[in-house]
Amino acid sequence: MKKGFMRLVVVIALTLFLSVGSVFAADDAGKNFINSKVGIGYQGMVAGSFLNGLSARGWIGDRVGLEGSVFYGKADIEATDDADADLWMLEVKAMYALVVRDFSKFYIGGKIGYGQVSVSENGWDYIDGEALWTPGVFVGAEWSFPQLPEVGFNFDVGYSAVLFNPTINGPNEDVDVKMHGVNATFGIHYYF
Repeated sequence: MKKGFMRLVVVIALTLFLSVGSVFAADDAGKNFINSKVGIGYQGMVAGSFLNGLSARGWIGDRVGLEGSVFYGKADIEATDDADADLWMLEVKAMYALVVRDFSKFYIGGKIGYGQVSVSENGWDYIDGEALWTPGVFVGAEWSFPQLPEVGFNFDVGYSAVLFNPTINGPNEDVDVKMHGVNATFGIHYYF
C-alpha cells in the first residue's frame, strides 16, 4: 500500500503543478493574469492529529486563489488504546481575498477533502482503506517579507465536518476519526 500511495502522491503533485502552471503561462498575451502566481511547498494540518502535506497554491490575479494538498499521517481515532490508524488525504481549497496589501492577504474560502483510513490492532485490520470526505469553510492570511517576496507563509483556521461510515471488521464497532470541528493549517510556499 505504501508504494501505491507514494506513486499517487507524486502523480497528483506533478499534475497540480503542471496544470496550474500551464494555465498561467498560456495567458501572457491577454494580460488577464498579470498578477498571478503559482507556488509549491509544505502544508501542515492540525486536526486532532498532525498531518504533513505537499501543496500547490496559486493566485489568479490578486483575489482568487486555489490550493491542492496531499496529506499523510497517523490519524487520531477513538477505538482501543492499542489501535494504529493511517490516513492519507487529498484536499482542494478555493479562496477569495477580502483584503489585499503589498505583502499580505486576508481571505475566506471553502474546501473539500477525500481520504482513506486504515485501522489495525495487533495485526487485525478493523478498517481497511475506508473512504472519508471532509467538507469545510475557513478564514486565513498569507504574507511575505519585502526582502523575500517569492516565499509566502499562510495560516488558516476553519471548521470541517467528517462524512465517514466505515465497515468495521472487529469487536469494536465505535470508531471515530477525530478530524471534525475546528482545525488549523499552516504552510510555506515558494512562488515562481
